[in-house]
Amino acid sequence: MYSLYDKIEETKYLSEGKAGIYRPICHLLFQKTAQEFQGSMYTVGEILADLKRRPEFEDRFMDLTDRDLDEALKSLEKWGNVIGHQDTSKAKRIEELKNRRSLYSITDITIELERMIEGLQNSLQSIRGIEFERHIPDRMIEELVKLKTWHEGQTYDLRIVWKELMDRFKSLQTESSNFFAQISRASSNEELMRTASFLAYKEKFVQMLRNFVLVIMEKQEKVKHYFLDIPDDAIQRIVDHIVTKEAGSDLTGDFSAEESRAARLLEWQGLKGWFVEINGKKPGVRFLIDQAKNTIVRVVKIAEQVTDRYNHFKSRKNDCLQLARLFASARTIEECHRLSAYVFGVQQTFHLYTVPKRSDDYHDTVWEYDPHEITISKNRPGRREGKIKQALDENPLKEYELLKQHQELQTIIRRYFDELSADRKIVFEELPILHPIIRNTLLDLIGQANASSKKTARTDNGIKFCLKERSDRWIKVRFKDGTLMMKDLELERIGGGNT
Repeated sequence: MYSLYDKIEETKYLSEGKAGIYRPICHLLFQKTAQEFQGSMYTVGEILADLKRRPEFEDRFMDLTDRDLDEALKSLEKWGNVIGHQDTSKAKRIEELKNRRSLYSITDITIELERMIEGLQNSLQSIRGIEFERHIPDRMIEELVKLKTWHEGQTYDLRIVWKELMDRFKSLQTESSNFFAQISRASSNEELMRTASFLAYKEKFVQMLRNFVLVIMEKQEKVKHYFLDIPDDAIQRIVDHIVTKEAGSDLTGDFSAEESRAARLLEWQGLKGWFVEINGKKPGVRFLIDQAKNTIVRVVKIAEQVTDRYNHFKSRKNDCLQLARLFASARTIEECHRLSAYVFGVQQTFHLYTVPKRSDDYHDTVWEYDPHEITISKNRPGRREGKIKQALDENPLKEYELLKQHQELQTIIRRYFDELSADRKIVFEELPILHPIIRNTLLDLIGQANASSKKTARTDNGIKFCLKERSDRWIKVRFKDGTLMMKDLELERIGGGNT
């Protein structure tokens, strides 16, 4: 066995200066041993003949001599990659005894190293990992539902549920790692990116990226809510139940309940931390989504550069003919001007004018306005339009009505809010069905408290509240026009009356 702090001499052949001869020798012996049987031995002449004859070596060893190959084999034997054997056949003449040949066979550790390298190359060269298994998050949700609803006396085996959930997580990690290995390899391959052959591949490649991002983004919030709905004490009971079952089925007597319990809790923390932020640490799924988005932007940008370079040398004959047909089919000079503006750009731009916003509502956008036309006089140098003086239109009655409506609305909100905080505390989970008029006031207090280092907020009439988090669960606050999903919070009144 190798110590964690020992050097592994058998890996030297992968990085030494003459790795160009060491690696082909080991790879050749690995292939020959796999084709024939374990423990096969070969002479220097047989190894040299295969190095010169096999097409995968591309005639690199045509000038290699027996002496050079023998020196390389001696080095590999020194490092433990091959084992040298003396020819034990009976010599009939003195010349045969002097020229007794050495036989070489590959060691077990070198076989495993070559098998690992071969598997790694196959994994990198394959397209595995691009097709993300879309069912994995759904299966994880099913297992989380079983954990959430579990109680003593359930018919299903909790150990199987736990194992399947962790297997799904490992599959998700493996698929994600393979996916990012592929996109990293594709985005770093400049030769592929800079050729026109990439254009056909680009659309499919970007679509695969988007499929991965969309699946993760679609499912991650749902999975996250299930994690938040399962309290830590429930996980403790589940783990204790699993450990008890494992201890009861142990026949060796070497089972450690504490180690098994710690391992299960560590597995849960790793799984939960992949979807939920724990102690300020960014969840793994968020990192994957960000990396995938950045890769989409990078690949599309390079693909556009390749497209521009490719089209720069492309004949514009067909494009010009199509443009001529469009101009010929135009019925008026106005249509020709518009078509020219679309294709070549507007030669002289005019000022653009929009109607001012009708309200201070943040969500009120220009898309909600009706279309309109405004005639603007042409601006000429040295010419100024005369200003028309207009009297300031004041309407005290209208202003009074608006002020009165605002005061009545604030009075209703204040009275409604005082009823909610009659016990000097507002527990959101215990609130009845609320009128929408109070929603903005509650959300404004939560926003003030989150922005404050002391988690405090103040109402319009000076009442101070302190925001507290009751648990990690998510709750529903019902209003007459809908339901609000939020964390389990409460607002506690500070001090006496108005301050």
